[in-house]
Amino acid sequence: MRIYVFKKRNLYILAAILIVVILGLILLWQFTKDKTVSSLQLKYTYSQILPEEAQLLMSNNPEVVILDVRDKKDYDKGHIKDAIAIPYKNLRGQLDELDYRNTYLIYCNTGKDSAKASKIMAESGYPRVFSLVGGYKKWPYEIKK
Repeated sequence: MRIYVFKKRNLYILAAILIVVILGLILLWQFTKDKTVSSLQLKYTYSQILPEEAQLLMSNNPEVVILDVRDKKDYDKGHIKDAIAIPYKNLRGQLDELDYRNTYLIYCNTGKDSAKASKIMAESGYPRVFSLVGGYKKWPYEIKK
């Protein structure tokens, strides 16, 4: 049987190593933990929906705000019933007129500008934004002239 004798110097070295390891683990834990606050990091997005889904959305939610982001002359030629005309180029300037609590269905001629407009609204904090796939050209339901 062998007996180990520890000298004070060796004990001090061992204690110093343990302290360094413990401090290292604490610092590692502090710098790697997630410090984000979810409510501050909340990002909104928009959804693309087909005309059939849009029709259901409109019939089930009469308070849906329909935005036509085409030019005024295209709007005057024909538009979806109850649509409000806000041309895409004017949308950013008129966002303060729109209520965040509403649900929005956005359309244009082909769906490209409405997708861009929906992205603008979502990035501005509007939580319920829908873009009509195919736009006005693919709308098979009633239109108002």
